[in-house]
Amino acid sequence: MKKAKCVTIDASLLANAEEAAARLGVPLSALVEEALRLLLRAEAWRDVEKKLANIETLLRQCLEETRREPAAASSRSQEPPPQLNENLWINILRRRG
Repeated sequence: MKKAKCVTIDASLLANAEEAAARLGVPLSALVEEALRLLLRAEAWRDVEKKLANIETLLRQCLEETRREPAAASSRSQEPPPQLNENLWINILRRRG
């Protein structure tokens, strides 16, 4: 179902649109409908681009954090490993072995 809506546009824009519609062999209303569809798709694409930019920013932040963490982890790895001599089961196995 199609609805009619009256809009006011500049006369030169209307003349250009009528010429384009005649050149393409389509009614002016079909040309305007397609132009609106394209505009709305472009707006929807801008939303997608914004979301992708946000995701990219989050990924960059995560990468920066993971680059910082190995430095902190390397300082932790300099600590001596726990002594196995203090482990009861290791001592029992050594006595039996």
